Amino acid sequence: MRELRPTLLAALLVAGCSDAADDAPDKPGYDAKIDLDTAGSDGRDGRDGGTPLVDAVAEPSSDADAAKSDAPLPPPPPKDAMGATVLSGGVIFRVWAPAATTVSVVGAFASAPVVMSSEGKGVFAVRVDGAKAGDRYHFTLATTSGTLTRLDPAARQLDTSGASVECVVVDPAAFAWKTGPFTPKPRNQTVIYELHVGSFNCPSGTAGCTFAGAAARLADVADLGVDAVELMPVNVHGSGRGWGYGPQLYDAPHTNYGTADDFRAFVDAAHGLSVAVMLDVVWNHYDGYAKAPLRCFDGNCPGSSKGIYFFDDAAYRDTPWGPRPDFSRPEVATHIVESTAMWMRESRVDGYRWDSVSNIRALDGAGTVPGGVEVLRAANDAARAMLPNAILVAEDLKGEAKVSADTASGGLGFGAQWDAGFQSAISGAVIPYDDASRNLFAVRDALKGSYNGDPFQRVLFTEDHDTVGNGGARLPSKIDAADPTSVAARRRSMLAAAVLFTAPGIPMLFQGQEMLEAGTFPSTPDPLDWSHRTAQAKIVAYYRDLIALRRNLGGVSGGLLGANVDVFHLNDGAKVMAYRRWDKGGDDVVVLANFSLKPFTTYELGLPAAGPWKVRLSSDDVKYGADFGTTSVADVVTKPIARDGLPNTGAVSLAGYAVVVLTR
Repeated sequence: MRELRPTLLAALLVAGCSDAADDAPDKPGYDAKIDLDTAGSDGRDGRDGGTPLVDAVAEPSSDADAAKSDAPLPPPPPKDAMGATVLSGGVIFRVWAPAATTVSVVGAFASAPVVMSSEGKGVFAVRVDGAKAGDRYHFTLATTSGTLTRLDPAARQLDTSGASVECVVVDPAAFAWKTGPFTPKPRNQTVIYELHVGSFNCPSGTAGCTFAGAAARLADVADLGVDAVELMPVNVHGSGRGWGYGPQLYDAPHTNYGTADDFRAFVDAAHGLSVAVMLDVVWNHYDGYAKAPLRCFDGNCPGSSKGIYFFDDAAYRDTPWGPRPDFSRPEVATHIVESTAMWMRESRVDGYRWDSVSNIRALDGAGTVPGGVEVLRAANDAARAMLPNAILVAEDLKGEAKVSADTASGGLGFGAQWDAGFQSAISGAVIPYDDASRNLFAVRDALKGSYNGDPFQRVLFTEDHDTVGNGGARLPSKIDAADPTSVAARRRSMLAAAVLFTAPGIPMLFQGQEMLEAGTFPSTPDPLDWSHRTAQAKIVAYYRDLIALRRNLGGVSGGLLGANVDVFHLNDGAKVMAYRRWDKGGDDVVVLANFSLKPFTTYELGLPAAGPWKVRLSSDDVKYGADFGTTSVADVVTKPIARDGLPNTGAVSLAGYAVVVLTR
């Protein structure tokens, strides 16, 4: 890989100082295009109306703006940052367009296009006195093929309200934060909630799916005990209210959802509820739409080329969903690293989930993509330099430990990666109608999984956007398609949830899972039906209790914070298993799970210490279902008789498809 631009990377660091198939089916069609690639349309020659650049070091916008918030201002951007940087008294505009002979910035701040000066290596910049936050602008590029009208690749916001799409100058320092600096929880205390802004909470119907609408329901997420939300892509993309996996601009929020400040307000609201915010970012490919803003950006686009932002080499050029960014080109790699830092610096996000990492570092896991590994490491190092406890998650799905190993040891620097194998094992144990088909050995192996010897390098789930979309369905619907609220659907999906929250790893819910959301998740999802929160209040209470145990909020389940697990009892004939979790010792949590319909009035198992052992949760409790309560589960008194390789024996009443959690 060629070197990343050293001044930019240095400034970034100082500023903040399974074998499952990849996600090919999860790229829904695009129904909202940004098309601004007019050639020779404005007929205007650039004229110099700007201020020569003497030293482009970013300054605070103004004392008045800084006074709007008691929280510390974000660190300044790099001195040679791309895009529009607000200074005291003006704005510096900077863009990379190596094939252009002249570049101008056009906006209401000047009566004529303002010619930008060449800084070398294809970069053009100008300071425009009098330009300010809120001003609309775009670039015009004089090229051998004519004059091109272009959006700013590093724009922080777009305005789509007029006849043409325009960029908007944004001053991130002017936002009045209500919360101070925020630190995410350690991985062993983190519970993630995957959220799609385009369907999560739409109080005005489909037109109301916004950051503000989503923020209005964050208290319900926090009430569950969740401490991190992972947002499906919220940057500008070509899919309207769709999933967001067709990126068009990386540094601006999707206009359907709101402005840059609306997004900051969402983060502010989440932090006020002690909830971290992660962004799902898509750097493995670009939008497949031929007129998306970055394609053929400066007019240099011969043959099959997609332009300066993308690979020309046919070996790496294409993905199933659109062109692959050229990670080996310093300017592209720097844009990726700076985008990572920018969202953290300007909007205080707490981490990322990177989509399809296997197509960044390699060709879907095979071979090597030039520059891919290096850009992943640089981006993760930059994120950790700004926020040491950043939540950095990879969707790689190839089961390679190096993905979540630190960069100093040769890894990619992610803290965790999605474990699709866990989802497959647990779903396979609860979906089949026939109890004999359930594979408890696969469940055992899933419980014992880890990367680099650390089970908390795994993000675990039983539902995510891929499994409930792409022709899939919610877990209750997979269990009972005719009636996803049936006893079987509830009991077995609750059984899966209990394993999820008592396994060592970072558990993740998909929006609505806690209120027994059914059906599928199409490319343009229907708004989440929040009436289910009341209708399924008992299921919501169950998830709340599980999360409280997982995070040891009651101080009685500290063993679930540890990395240790021992599946000490596996009765494949009866489809019953038991496992022990512990952290420092003496804080054991024992989980007994029945994967069959058959109940047991008395089920004996080994226990690691003398009792009494208290029942902290029984999924058969009537408080979780009016038609539950088929067994009476009492605290366990042990006998000093060795069993299952443990020194004591206890007996538990166990309903069909039920889980009992015991601690001392």
